[in-house]
Amino acid sequence: MLYGLDIGGTKMELAVFDHEHNKLASKRVPTPTDSYDAFENAIKELVLETDRELNTRGSVGLGIPGFINPDTGKAQCANVPCANNQNLQVDLELILDRPIKIENDANCFALSEAIGGAGDGFSTVFGVILGTGCGGGLYINGKLHNGRNNLAGEWGHTPLPYHVFKLAGDDFPIVQCGCGMQGCLDNYLSGRGLELAYKHVAGEALPGKDIVQLFRRHDTQAERAVEIYCELLASGLGAMINILDPGVIVLGGGLSNFDELYELVPPLLEKYTLNIGQLPEIRKAEFGDAGGVRGAAMLNA
Repeated sequence: MLYGLDIGGTKMELAVFDHEHNKLASKRVPTPTDSYDAFENAIKELVLETDRELNTRGSVGLGIPGFINPDTGKAQCANVPCANNQNLQVDLELILDRPIKIENDANCFALSEAIGGAGDGFSTVFGVILGTGCGGGLYINGKLHNGRNNLAGEWGHTPLPYHVFKLAGDDFPIVQCGCGMQGCLDNYLSGRGLELAYKHVAGEALPGKDIVQLFRRHDTQAERAVEIYCELLASGLGAMINILDPGVIVLGGGLSNFDELYELVPPLLEKYTLNIGQLPEIRKAEFGDAGGVRGAAMLNA
């Protein structure tokens, strides 16, 4: 059996898959974030309890909101503070007495969508997360592409170009990012980005789902906010298209359920890409919220 663990800042999910990637069972528990011992024990209990219930010894893959530093072997995982700078892989292999594979959660999403998902059949898949943050993963010629520091595909900390900010107006805010840079995609293409665009236009804060509903009712301020958001998204995707030349871009995360994006964004891409050949398809994720846990399980397939 293949066990996939999707580790988030508030909850962790373990799902069981067979070797044809069919989901057989799943369970969720809160993620301990203050105590590393409690964090390890939560994972241990999930895995061993599942072993007992299924009378098996599953292969374990983890998707984490971060990465394993290839030089130190330590986890860089800001959203789970207790696991940050810990020897997570070594420690889990010791307490579970089996090999563990760990990948960035966006890479797990890209892997899941590239095999049997919305990116199936394409040699180059760029998996994009548009949720609480903005992340990405790369699947190229049959495998994940990690890069020298396990950071390949993490486009969220690429600053938007100045001329794109100007499209939103001279007073559009340039946000200081937690990474230390200014104007990172993470703050503009995540759910926070749509909310920022609406606050800039309307002068008041609203949750993203409310902005989408107003947009669908043809509210002019919501329409302008969505227009700004789509321009920023097209610019960000255009830069990655020029670098990667992917066959398909698969969108996941909460904003991937904003179906109008698949109509509004593709016509804008020509402004931000080289005028050569075909632009990639932009598709909605096939597996939705389950993509990360499915991809984590597939690390051992």
